[in-house]
Amino acid sequence: MGAILTATVLVENTPVAGLAAEHGLSVHLCYEREGRATRILLDVGQSDAFARNATALDVDLAAVDCAVLSHAHYDHANGLPAFCVANASAPVYLSEACAETCWSTKAGTTEPHYIGPTPGLLERFGQRLVRVSTGRLTTIAPGVHLVPHTTPDLAAAGERAGMLLRTRDGWIPDDFAHETSLVVELAPAPDDTPQLVVFNSCSHAGLPVIAAEAAAAFPGARIAAYVGGLHLVHATDEEIALAAAAISDAGIGHVYTGHCTGTHALRLLQHALPGRVTGLHPGMTFTC
Repeated sequence: MGAILTATVLVENTPVAGLAAEHGLSVHLCYEREGRATRILLDVGQSDAFARNATALDVDLAAVDCAVLSHAHYDHANGLPAFCVANASAPVYLSEACAETCWSTKAGTTEPHYIGPTPGLLERFGQRLVRVSTGRLTTIAPGVHLVPHTTPDLAAAGERAGMLLRTRDGWIPDDFAHETSLVVELAPAPDDTPQLVVFNSCSHAGLPVIAAEAAAAFPGARIAAYVGGLHLVHATDEEIALAAAAISDAGIGHVYTGHCTGTHALRLLQHALPGRVTGLHPGMTFTC
């Protein structure tokens, strides 16, 4: 199987001359497999900044075949109106658990503050949304899959992170059922080992959990690259060292990270894993 993946970061936190930056993430993917190209948009940031950058970078959003919302947070979903203006037909995949229910006690607050999509946004664009299962893998194109969390007791991770869901019965810790990984199959390695690229925009459940879920979904495969935020911006140095060890233990070839990873964690990861960790920024393009 011949397959190659090219990723272009449309928006991310890091300031870059001539491009918009914001707290958020949006990545355009061009996946070429057996003579066919599939164009995918992963997340849409928190505004139309990704779309303005796409124009500056000559990325044609109208040609996108499908979009994916990785989870139900404003900084990944609120650019949806801009995408639907730029592209009239591509389906937008998201977990069936995505809702306007996400709150947080981080960012210096003691009372929960809302961090979900703009209220009414998901209903407004409901005709474009395709809900996928929280219990099984969903293939959205040949070689392109959405992998939900199947690890039990992830609410403990939500509690540690100060992330909550507001339900009819009151507050509960976020178990991140609304978070999904985008997994893309690459060409096999020279020794015929299957290879994957795993995208998880914020890795709320933790990189070890997400890597293990990808390995369970694709037995025997190697994660050639892991792309996305690692949610380490509030982490201690010890927690960052554990993340570096987890990357090494999982045999991940390269990590492209930014957004909620934080600059301090990025520097420590690059020191712990020389040559294996690259920071994301708007306009960056890389090929796997």
